[in-house]
Amino acid sequence: MLIPKSLCFSRENAGFSILELAIVMLIVATLLGGLLVSISSTQELNNRIDAQDTLEEIREALYGFAQANGYLPCPATAATAGVEAPVGGGICTQRFGFVPWSTLGLSGPLNTDNLLMDSWLNPYRYSVTNQNASAFTTPGAMSTIGMAALAPDLQICDAAGCGTILFDSAPAVILSMGADWSTFTSADEVENAEGTTAGYRQATDIEFVTTGYIEDTFDDIVNWLSPSILYTKMIAAGQLP
Repeated sequence: MLIPKSLCFSRENAGFSILELAIVMLIVATLLGGLLVSISSTQELNNRIDAQDTLEEIREALYGFAQANGYLPCPATAATAGVEAPVGGGICTQRFGFVPWSTLGLSGPLNTDNLLMDSWLNPYRYSVTNQNASAFTTPGAMSTIGMAALAPDLQICDAAGCGTILFDSAPAVILSMGADWSTFTSADEVENAEGTTAGYRQATDIEFVTTGYIEDTFDDIVNWLSPSILYTKMIAAGQLP
């Protein structure tokens, strides 16, 4: 019996072979892998831009607070829900602490301790100088001492150990610890948060590091107040002579 040619099966119309399917799947996996890496890189860039913008907002809020109140707020602690400690200024409860977002009237995502978080769900850090007997955090004290005698001492360096000091008289420093905030090991990042207070990594001295972004080595974002800008704004507001 003859079988019609239209009903015959041949290798030519049997579809993809296992090898061909494997090659196709490999190509698709490679393309998806590249796409995921691209999406991840874009997200990280967006997170860094958002954190940089927020740090700028915090810095401007600190300048504005000093203009209105005659002093810089103390850092918040893990127990004060975003309020400066102590309320009203003076000798700070915790010199190296967190952004007092409630005192500054800021908003944003908060963690379970009501601390203002960055793009990686880690609280922004805020440190303030305690030079001149805490004059910078005591209402009216800066004006009493006079600008010539004021000497803020927070240092911005290019590496751990402060081999090169980029700026040596910052009244306050604010920073985000970046994406690797829970796993960092590099000396430069440790310099910015080498101690632990209430379960949070914190700075312990006047030296802070800022350098180029290296994904696995340094991703901190550091910002600080300029004393010249601070004094100029306070003079304009009548808080300094």
